[in-house]
Amino acid sequence: MAFARTRFIIEIVTITKHPRVALILLAALALAGQLEAQIDLPAPDLPVPESGAEDQTEAAPPPELTPEAPVQIRPDERSPVAGTEVINPQFDIGRHLHLSASLTGGYDDNVNLTPTGSPSWYANPTANFRYLFGSARLAMDLLAGGGINYYFDHPDGRYYDPIIYLNLSVAYKVTERLTLNFSTSTSYQSQPELGTALSAINRLGNYFRSGNLLSAHYRLSHRWSSVTSYALRALEYQSPAASGHDRLEQDFSEQLRYLWFPTTTVSGEYRFTLNAPQNAQGESTTQSLIAGLEQSFSPRFKAGLHSGVQFRSGNNGDRTSPYVETSLQYELESQGRTASRQSADSTYIIWTTRYSIEESDLQRASGRETFRTNLQLNYAMTARISASLGLTYSNGDNGTGNQISSRSLGGSSTETTFDITPSVRYAITPHCAFNVGYRYTDVTRGSGAAALEPFQSVGSYTRDRYFAGITLSF
Repeated sequence: MAFARTRFIIEIVTITKHPRVALILLAALALAGQLEAQIDLPAPDLPVPESGAEDQTEAAPPPELTPEAPVQIRPDERSPVAGTEVINPQFDIGRHLHLSASLTGGYDDNVNLTPTGSPSWYANPTANFRYLFGSARLAMDLLAGGGINYYFDHPDGRYYDPIIYLNLSVAYKVTERLTLNFSTSTSYQSQPELGTALSAINRLGNYFRSGNLLSAHYRLSHRWSSVTSYALRALEYQSPAASGHDRLEQDFSEQLRYLWFPTTTVSGEYRFTLNAPQNAQGESTTQSLIAGLEQSFSPRFKAGLHSGVQFRSGNNGDRTSPYVETSLQYELESQGRTASRQSADSTYIIWTTRYSIEESDLQRASGRETFRTNLQLNYAMTARISASLGLTYSNGDNGTGNQISSRSLGGSSTETTFDITPSVRYAITPHCAFNVGYRYTDVTRGSGAAALEPFQSVGSYTRDRYFAGITLSF
């Protein structure tokens, strides 16, 4: 039964030119999934394992599924951390509904993210709900919420920033061999997301970031399986002055997986990416050949390595780059933790790194070779007190293709981001918790980046944010 509760990790992003319409469609999809969940679906008849294969299939989860990491919520503004906001559903968990509301406040010394700084006190009221459903064949996980960052002394007279997000994941077992998965993640906000490539690292106004992933997992045999997927991810800014940063990306991929040992899976993948920015001169295609190795050391300690090569071609030049991605996940279950909910007082570490070609947020760049690492750590010191640490670091080279070189721009076109958020949480009661923390951000851009982006401010900046808040959950 433990393996029936495992989850798979899916990364997604989608776009539309009408954000309000997108939110309505996603809410309708969530309601449709809930209505379908009312139907009592019988469990599919599973085939009798072949001789000699029983130990392999029972000792490890199905090769098309991967256990999910805990959901990460940013402590200073109570929104999902970019890259971890997609939730993977669990089968056979019944129905669960969780509600949460919080009020966070503090001091931000650079709300506009400019080199000179723009300080203000701020307040952040938010609320969210999470609905989970899981039967033998249908599973759904929905997380939705919103709030504002209200500034008491904003230098530009803009007193609040919106925060709205909706994450939905649905899985349906068509047969004992075929599983269909659909995931979507949508957010409307102002602050840039430094942990993902799908955002500028400077503040450019309100923007809509959204995405979809549709995949089919088919078990060819007890050891072999295939994953066919299509992803649509994009970025759209509300301000016409920042519309040059809008872009649409599509991924088509085919992956073949092999259960080599009961706890080891190897894979090979071909991925084709189409990038269509608002600026037609930046259109490009990227082809990736990737080999993977996933190892489960225990039910709560897993690691993965994926490496290969990428070939990018476009109007701004061609590039070839290695592709390396690693992941490590360890979780120590806390007392009282249920299968349907990640406890805030559990101990876990999630560490991912990647070196690859990313689409640059500079309009004239020909892609960005980037090293990126994200670390999420939570340590339960006592039954009531837990400490957490969020860390994001990236270093990228905004290459300029065959047209111009970084030297001709008068300086380096590289950029480095560093973002760290330590915090402490104290559980006053099982339904009420107090947290306090500090967030430091440092963004450094070479002088050559300014020449690549003549119409937008791309200066370096630092930010210090001190915060404290209280959260009620039911």
